[in-house]
Amino acid sequence: MRATRLRVKNRKIGAVSRTARRLLVGLGATLVALAPVYGLDPSLALTQYIHRIWQVTQGLPQAAIYSIWQTHDGYLWLGTQTGLVRFDGVRFTSFDSASVPQLKNAWVGNLFEDRQNDLWIGASDAGLFRLRDGVVTRFSSAQGLPSDSVHCLVPARNGDLWVCTSRGMARISGDKAVAYGPAQGLPAGPIYAATETPDGTLWVAGEHPRLGYWNGKVLRERPLKTLPGYGSVRTLLSTGDGTIWVGTTDGLIRLKGGQEHRLTVKDGLADNSIFSLVESSDGSLWIGTKNGFSRMHNKEVESFQTNQGLSQSTVFALYEDREGDLWAGTKHGLNQFMDGRATPFTASEGLPSNQTGPVLQDRRGTIWVGTLDAGLGRFDGRRFSVLTTNNGLLSNSIYALAQAGNGDLWVGTGGGLSLLRAGRVGETFTRARGLPGKRVQCLFVDHRGTLWIGTSGGLAALREERAPEAVAGPEKTGISILAIGEDSGGRLLAASEDGLWVLENGRLREFAPEGTALRDVDALYQDPQGFLWMGTLGSGLLLWKDGKLIRYGVKDGLFDDEVYGIARDAQDRLWMACSKGIFGVSRSDLLRFAAGQIHQFQSMPYSPTDVLRTIECKAGVQPAVWTMQDGSLWFSTIRGLLVIDPKSLLRKLQAPEVVIEEVTVNGQSERPAEVNQLAPDQKNIEFRYTGLSYRLPSRITFRHKLEGFDKSWINADTRREAYYANLPPGKYRFRVTACNVDGACNDTGSTVAFTIAPHYYQRAWFWPLAAAALGLATWLAYQVRIRALKQHFQIILAERNRIARELHDTLIQGFSGVTMQMQALAARWPGSEERKLLEEIIQDAGSSLRDARRSVAGLRSSSGAQSGLSSAIAQAARQITETGDIRLCLDLDEGPSNLGAEAEYNLLRIAQEAVTNSVKHSGAHTIEVALQSEPDAVRLSVRDDGSGLPASNGAYSAPGHYGLTGMKERATQIGAQLQLESVPGEGTTVRVVLPAHKTAGATES
Repeated sequence: MRATRLRVKNRKIGAVSRTARRLLVGLGATLVALAPVYGLDPSLALTQYIHRIWQVTQGLPQAAIYSIWQTHDGYLWLGTQTGLVRFDGVRFTSFDSASVPQLKNAWVGNLFEDRQNDLWIGASDAGLFRLRDGVVTRFSSAQGLPSDSVHCLVPARNGDLWVCTSRGMARISGDKAVAYGPAQGLPAGPIYAATETPDGTLWVAGEHPRLGYWNGKVLRERPLKTLPGYGSVRTLLSTGDGTIWVGTTDGLIRLKGGQEHRLTVKDGLADNSIFSLVESSDGSLWIGTKNGFSRMHNKEVESFQTNQGLSQSTVFALYEDREGDLWAGTKHGLNQFMDGRATPFTASEGLPSNQTGPVLQDRRGTIWVGTLDAGLGRFDGRRFSVLTTNNGLLSNSIYALAQAGNGDLWVGTGGGLSLLRAGRVGETFTRARGLPGKRVQCLFVDHRGTLWIGTSGGLAALREERAPEAVAGPEKTGISILAIGEDSGGRLLAASEDGLWVLENGRLREFAPEGTALRDVDALYQDPQGFLWMGTLGSGLLLWKDGKLIRYGVKDGLFDDEVYGIARDAQDRLWMACSKGIFGVSRSDLLRFAAGQIHQFQSMPYSPTDVLRTIECKAGVQPAVWTMQDGSLWFSTIRGLLVIDPKSLLRKLQAPEVVIEEVTVNGQSERPAEVNQLAPDQKNIEFRYTGLSYRLPSRITFRHKLEGFDKSWINADTRREAYYANLPPGKYRFRVTACNVDGACNDTGSTVAFTIAPHYYQRAWFWPLAAAALGLATWLAYQVRIRALKQHFQIILAERNRIARELHDTLIQGFSGVTMQMQALAARWPGSEERKLLEEIIQDAGSSLRDARRSVAGLRSSSGAQSGLSSAIAQAARQITETGDIRLCLDLDEGPSNLGAEAEYNLLRIAQEAVTNSVKHSGAHTIEVALQSEPDAVRLSVRDDGSGLPASNGAYSAPGHYGLTGMKERATQIGAQLQLESVPGEGTTVRVVLPAHKTAGATES
C-alpha cells in the first residue's frame, strides 16, 4: 500500500506544464502570453531566492501537497491528502462539491487544465473528476476507466487526455473514456508514469525497471540498463530537445539518441529517490526527491534541502507558475521560490561569515569583503575564497579597505594595517611601526596618493610606504577616527566621536561651520562635482557646498537620520546604508532642496518585505556600501551582504488579475455569474474578491465601487470583502480593481452586474395607478351620492307636489270660496261702513290667496331638464304689480338646467320680496327684473326708479322691517352673494350672484 501511494503522487508535471502552456486559449491565456515572464535567475544559488513557506499554521488546510497546478484565471490549485485546495496567495479555500461527495477527502495526486480551461483531478481510489465552470463531473470505472485509482495525467497532442490507472490507461475525448490495456498493446498491470514526446510516441512505465513506448499501434519495450533490478520508475518527462528524463527509485536517467545515463547523489542530486520532474522556462530541470529538490542547469547540479529551510524533505510536486516562480509541495507544506530585487550573500553562498565588514571592488574586478570575525573574503564572480591570519593578516577582524594607486589593496584590521599585492599579504604596519592606535577603522587615499589611516588612537599619514606619521589635534591627541574624506578644495577632513576635524598646516583643528560643532559624522563621500556629503549617526544627511552647510532630515523626506555609508549609481541617485535598511534619493532633488526650489523630496527605500529578511546595515566599517563596475551596489548588513541592481528596481511587477470569487446574498452564497435578477427582499449583499499575483500578494491593495449606489471609489486597502446592506431596488454594477506594491494597477478589474427588483408598491406605475384608482373610487362614490340625492330629491319633489295639490284643492279653493262669499255679502251692503271694512278684509284675503298660489307655484317647480324659475319670477312680478300703475320690464332667460329646487325657491322669494318692496315703499313708476344664466354664475337683479332707501348708520334698514334681512339670509343659505345699491331720489337695485358650482350644491342640499 505504501508503494502504491507513493506512485499515486507521481505526476508528469513537467510535460503537462509545457503542453498546457501551448494549449491554453482564450483571452486570459492571451493576456498571460503577452505578459512578461521573468523566471528564476539560474545564475543565482538556490539559497539566494526568496523563500516562503505555508503550513497548517499559515492556513493550509492539509500539510501534505501531492500536486500543484495554476489555472488560466491565475488560481493555484493544490492536491492534498484530504481533497482539493484553491490558493490565491493569501487565502486557502477547500473545494467541496455537495453533488460529488467522493471528491471531499479524496487523495488528490494529479491535476491538469486542458485547452477548454477544464481542470482535471486525479484521485487515488476515487477516479477522475472534471471541474468545468464550478460543475464537477466524475469519471470512474462505470464511465469506462480501467480503474478508479489514478496515477498520472498526460495531455495528448490532439487535446485528449491520457489517464494512468492501476489497470492500464484510458483516453478521455470529450465526455467519453476509452480503456487501453494488453489488448491494445499496453503492458499488463498498473501504469504509474507516462509522457508523450513531440512525435506522438507515448512512453509508459509500470512496476518493472523498463519502459514501454507505443505509437498507437505497436508496443515496444526498452529495458533500463543503468537501473538496478530492484529499481522502479516513478515519473517521466519529455523535453523539447527529444530527451526523456526518467525519475526512478534509484536515480535520474537521461535517455537521448539511444544513449542512457544515470545520475545519483554522487552527481549532486539531493537524493536517489525521485518523485517529480519539471522543466523551467530557462531550460533548467527541477528534480523533486525524497531529501529535497535539485536544479540541473548547464549540467551543474545544485540542491536545496531542509537544512536550508525547506518545509520538509520529501518533495512530491514541483511547478513553475506564469510569473516564473517555483512551487514545491512537500509532506509538510507549500514552498515558493522567487527572484528578489536584491541578491543576498551569506555563509550559505560561501561568504566567510555573516558578520560582514567593509566591501570594495578593485580595478581588476575582484570584490573584497571584510568580515569582523573570519578574515578577508575574495569573490571572483562565482565563489568566495578567504584570507586570514594564517595567510599573514594581522587580524581576522576587518574594519576598513582602500585601494592604492598602483592597484594594491590596503586592509585595516583590528591588529593594524596590511598591504595586499597580487592577493598576498606584503607589508604590515602596527603601533610598533608608527600607527597611533592598534585598530584601523578607516582608510583614505587623497588626490596626492597619500594614504590616511584612521585608527582608534588618532590619525596617521603614510607616504611611499614609509613609517606612518601621526597627526596631532590642536588640543587633544588619541581621538578615535571614524571616517576620512576631502572637500572640493582638497582639504582633508576627519570625523571622530568628538567632532569633525580639518587638516591645516599639518595639524587638526575643529571644523564647525556657522559655529556649530559636528559630533556625529561617520561617513564622508565626495561626488563628481566635488560636493561633500556627510552621513551622521542621528542628525541625517549633511552637504558641504560652496562654504555652506545644508541639513537633510526625515521631516524633509529622508528615509532615516542614521546614515552609515553613501554611494552613487549611474542614474545619479545617492544610495545610503542606514539603520532601517537601504534607500536612494535623487541627487538633483537634494540639490534643488538646497537651493530652496523644493521644500520636500522623496526617498526610495528598499523594502525589507521584498526579501523577507531583516535589513539593517553595518555601522563602523569603511566603506559600508560600494558601487561596482557593473553598476550594482553592494551593502554590508548585519546578516551578510545585500546586492542591489538599481536598474532592476525600475522593473515593475505585472498588475494583478482581479477575480470576484463569491457573492453572498442575504447569507446565501452564490456564484458571481449566477447573480443577475434579485428579488425585492434580497438587498443585503457581500462581495468576496481577490488579486491573483503571488509576488507580495499580501500587499495588493483594492478599491471598489457599486455603480448605482456609491458616488465615488472606496479604497479598501488590503481588505478583500465589501458589504452592502438594505440596498434599494435598482440596477447595480459592482467593480473592483487592484494595484500591486509597485503601483501597477489593473484598472479593468472585475465586475458583477445585477438588478434588485422593487416591491409592487415601489414600481413606477404603482402610485399613478393608485392615484387613478383613488380618483375612480372618488368619482364612483360621488356618482352614488348624486344618485342617492336625486332619488331623495324626487321623493321631496313628489311630496311637494302632493302638498301643492292639497293646498290647491283645499286651502286655496276654500280661500277662493270665502272670498267670493264675502264679495257677495259686500255687494248687499251698499255705502255702509261695514262694507268698507268687509272690502278691506276681502282685499287682504285676496292678497293672502295670491301668496298661497305663489307658494304652490314654488312647490310645483319643474324637475325636468329646464328650470321653471323664469316663469315663476314673471308670474309673481305680474301679480304684485297688476294692481298699481307700475310699468314692469322683464328680461328673463330660461335659467340653468341643473338649478336645484332649494336655490330656485330662494331666488324666487328674493325676487318677489324685492318687487314687493318697490311697489309698497318706493313709489316707483318702473320696475326692471332680469335673470341671466352664464357659465360661471346665475345673476338676478331687480331695479326700480323710486325714491330709494334712506341710509341710517350705514345700513338700509328700519325697525320692524325685516325684508332686506330675509333676502340676505336666503342668499346666504344657497351660497349666493346679495348686493344692494340705493341712491335717495334715484331708485334702488337688488343684485344676487349665485356661482355656477353652487347650483349643483344647492341641489345636493
